[in-house]
Amino acid sequence: MPAKKKTTFEEDLTNLATIVEQVEDNQTPLDKSLSLYKEGLTLAAKCGETLTQYENEILTLQKNADATFTLQPFN
Repeated sequence: MPAKKKTTFEEDLTNLATIVEQVEDNQTPLDKSLSLYKEGLTLAAKCGETLTQYENEILTLQKNADATFTLQPFN
């Protein structure tokens, strides 16, 4: 079984949008819609995890009362 290609956040988001369009299309058979829905849940979770990782890496510069600056984790 070949390994799945690692995708970027943007690719995953585009794929998720395509899945939503297909599920919302009345011409998509029910069994296909269910399969796409499950795939969409997986992609949504992956995108959420990626965003959380990025948020944890982002630092904000905060000015202190004494006019100095400190780096703090993004909230």
